Amino acid sequence: MFQIIGIIMLFAMVFGSFLLHGGKMATILYSLPYELMAIFGAGIAAFLISNSMPVIKGTLAGLGKCFKGPKWKKQDYKDLLSLLFQLSKTMKSKGVIALESH
Repeated sequence: MFQIIGIIMLFAMVFGSFLLHGGKMATILYSLPYELMAIFGAGIAAFLISNSMPVIKGTLAGLGKCFKGPKWKKQDYKDLLSLLFQLSKTMKSKGVIALESH
């Protein structure tokens, strides 16, 4: 979620500052495909040149995880806290030996 918000803020700040300084959006829209091709192409090429294949594969896998979201959800943490509470309650009332059956 924060990644999407960050991308939106990035574009808003870059294009907003361009427009506030008197730039015309038509110029940006006309040159956008060529500029993106040059910028992203150079960035990807530099990344491929400077890294080994395991690093590249790891980065692509990590990028997917980045937009997928967290592995553990809120309910998982609630369940864990409930389990810890039950275990500590059992230990206090019946002793440490009572935990072995669990």
